[in-house]
Amino acid sequence: MRTTGIVRRLDELGRIVIPREYRRLYSINIGDPLEIVAMENGDIVISKISTESDLAALGRSACESLATEFGLTAAAANLKTFVTGAGGGKGAVVGKELTPEFIKLLKDRRSGIGGGTVFGFSYMAYAPILGSSDVFGGIFLFGGIQPDEAKLASLKIAGRLIGDSLQKF
Repeated sequence: MRTTGIVRRLDELGRIVIPREYRRLYSINIGDPLEIVAMENGDIVISKISTESDLAALGRSACESLATEFGLTAAAANLKTFVTGAGGGKGAVVGKELTPEFIKLLKDRRSGIGGGTVFGFSYMAYAPILGSSDVFGGIFLFGGIQPDEAKLASLKIAGRLIGDSLQKF
């Protein structure tokens, strides 16, 4: 038998370990969704499921609606960077990295309203983008006035709708 990769043995629970080199090379992190497909010829193919483009498209639509409705800047982020936005200040946000503190808040499924200057805005509100079992990122409102609980509730709903659409399994 000829191999072209790293050989791993199946453990007693039916698991294999994806080598660290491959996880680093293909940016596979703990909790990332992977698809396992059995081919007709007997091969088993494992593929990383990318939600990046779907998140950007769904987030763009939600951000446009939120920005139009509330007259604020709205942005959506994966768990690394802001991938899309709408409203007058979107250029100050899109492409910027999330802080480790915000990544932790989102992963902990927390939402909130805060003050303090962020990307030149005085106030912001945030909510995680949640599927039934995964956190895909977050959705944010930025502006010069403090968002109220109704705006935060709208963010939570948008985050849940986007997350449910991204949930693949």
